[in-house]
Amino acid sequence: MAFFLLATADHDALYCASDHTTVVAEVNGEKIDERAIQDRIKAIHRYKPPTQSKGGAGGIKISGLLEQMIDEGLIIQDAYRVELDKGPDFEKKLEFYIKSQSVIRLRKEEVLDKIDIREEELLDYFKKHYEKDEPAPEGEFEKKKKRIWKKLKKEREKELSENFVAMLRKQADIWIDNELFDLLDPEKGYTGIKSVVAHVNGEPIPLDDVVHDIRQAFQKRAGMYSRLKNNSEQKRMREGLKQQALDALITYKLIEQEALRRNYIKDPAFMDIITSRKERLLINEFKEKIIYPLAIPTKKDLTRYYQEHINDFRKGYEVWFREMIFQTRERAEKALKELKEGANFEYLAARVSERWRPKGARVWLSADRFPPGIRKELTRLEAGQISDVLADGRHYKIIKLKGKRGGEPEEFSRVAGRLRKIVGQQKFHAVLSDYLAKLRKKSNIKINKKALKRIEENYRTEPTEEAETTD
Repeated sequence: MAFFLLATADHDALYCASDHTTVVAEVNGEKIDERAIQDRIKAIHRYKPPTQSKGGAGGIKISGLLEQMIDEGLIIQDAYRVELDKGPDFEKKLEFYIKSQSVIRLRKEEVLDKIDIREEELLDYFKKHYEKDEPAPEGEFEKKKKRIWKKLKKEREKELSENFVAMLRKQADIWIDNELFDLLDPEKGYTGIKSVVAHVNGEPIPLDDVVHDIRQAFQKRAGMYSRLKNNSEQKRMREGLKQQALDALITYKLIEQEALRRNYIKDPAFMDIITSRKERLLINEFKEKIIYPLAIPTKKDLTRYYQEHINDFRKGYEVWFREMIFQTRERAEKALKELKEGANFEYLAARVSERWRPKGARVWLSADRFPPGIRKELTRLEAGQISDVLADGRHYKIIKLKGKRGGEPEEFSRVAGRLRKIVGQQKFHAVLSDYLAKLRKKSNIKINKKALKRIEENYRTEPTEEAETTD
């Protein structure tokens, strides 16, 4: 995996050689350029314009964003120092990602890029299926064109995919242990048996993979299988599902082999994607292997927090909150992802929430009036924290708790689980902050203040409370 390491840039350059953008900071020689900052801003506010007409960026504070990127750079460098990238689990994760991205790239080249649907094809399809006995009303073709295009695209995609797989199969050396395969029964256990059901160009397809996929296929069609009237029909269906499962594994192995054979890692753009993913994996690995073991709370930690925050563990309390409301979970999940990446709650809510009524005055409501799922989340949250996506009838919500008051304290034993989560999270952030402070102290960090100031001038900082409560 050594060839996945980041190449070290020229430390004396004022601009990055790859795209000639201004360097805003250096972390032990590794550069953070203006383009990287712009990309991060776009990622935070992904599905709306990253800037407003006057150059604002909502709740993004550029200097804080840069500090966060510096911290990430320090973590990645330290992860390499302690060789977290050399662990077998890490290498498997990265290898899996390279394979999956290679398959995506192959599909783009051999299928998606070859789909070309011309206007006359759309018109021919329209005439054949929508104009039978008489001409369609004026403008009807334009209304139906997008739907027709999607249908033809799906058909062309299926045709190109099947032809490509057929070509790979024709060229491949495929061996199947038919005797073993015929004996396989999805209702039997094969734990501990190390065997191979097939080879594809010399690469094995293990028994475990085949049995797993056969069982999955049977579980999906269990109702249909049980309704079959006689044993011969059941046997036919069982053999058909087994064959489909094995064929799918062989097909994917062929596609994976072809994708890796094309060696996309030689393409700089592809390597940028892999490098970016590797960095995220390293940050996660660092937190899991280095920070988390140091942040496990003790009984003393839990007791002290409980005593100091007894008002947060009350029954029959009141809450003051803000909420975003969405018609679909997908839209809510997108908004939650932006919030986790640093977006300002009020700024984002005013733009993406389907119902949003900011109020200047505090309104306290009894927590008992909420459904059990939302009440449980309100109990878990502390003031200032944001909930996960919550289902509420036909809507999905994200809640920001502004305050909590009243009620009777619950016993320590009944809230121990919540305490472990709260204190564990706080201790984790404290340990991480302390670790980063030590890394910063012994690191060489340079910030191009002139470049940073110029970037900051194009963006305004977090909205004020007045701005948050103004329509």
